[in-house]
Amino acid sequence: MESGGVATVDAPTTVLDLAALVADRQGRAGYTPDGHGRPARRAHARSAAAARDARRHGLVAAGVATVALAAVTPAALQLPAGDDATLELSAQGTRLEPAATAPAVTPVVVNAASDPATADLFKAGDRVRRQAEQASQAAAAEQARAAEAEQARAATERAASITSCGADSSYGGVADSVQTVGNALECVFPGHDVLGVGSRGNASDHPGGYALDFMTTSGDAIAECVIDNKDALGVSYAIWDQRINTGSGWKSMEDRGGATANHEDHVHISFERGADPDVSALRSCT
Repeated sequence: MESGGVATVDAPTTVLDLAALVADRQGRAGYTPDGHGRPARRAHARSAAAARDARRHGLVAAGVATVALAAVTPAALQLPAGDDATLELSAQGTRLEPAATAPAVTPVVVNAASDPATADLFKAGDRVRRQAEQASQAAAAEQARAAEAEQARAATERAASITSCGADSSYGGVADSVQTVGNALECVFPGHDVLGVGSRGNASDHPGGYALDFMTTSGDAIAECVIDNKDALGVSYAIWDQRINTGSGWKSMEDRGGATANHEDHVHISFERGADPDVSALRSCT
């Protein structure tokens, strides 16, 4: 029964009523009677109480640790000196070993002036290096000399191959330099009649022995070869197919009234006086 907000219980009338009332109160408080009729707290109630206790103890421990750290933080953490210095971290014996310090490396400076043995070693190294450089330079010079000798030998062979075809005509008594070129041209372009000294009706190099006429109706190759090697052969100019070339390109000539007068049936070659021809240049025309 309730009266004025206070729970009241009717007085028990019998012992059984009193026992029932006690059991009811114990049930409400989370107790259950054990096998002997004694009240015992329920298992889940015990677990809940244990959890609450654990949380309570954990919070207390965390608070203590926080206070301890706050007290230590302002000060520098010092480890005892020595190889056996350790820091006890827990009751299980966890230890923090101090970091090993790497030994300092001192650079080695070699002073050849104060060490005769080292100075001799440096001198020997310089001597070997100079000898290697000298050997390399000597080898390069020898290679250059060999290359020059090979070029000279090749030039001699070229000249010999040009002048050894058996052509030996004097072309009516032309200058020796002109004969040399004429014979070489016959070796390069065989099968043509070649005229030298002769009278002409107009100004010409033929009477003096400084002109040659290669008789042909297909003289393009001969004319181009002579002009391409003009300086080496000592040529002053060439006339072919009614055109003249003094070294600055082919230029047309006036019509003289006939194939021979217009140089359409022969290549005319005039030479410089006192020239020293190099007929090996004609190898470029073969």
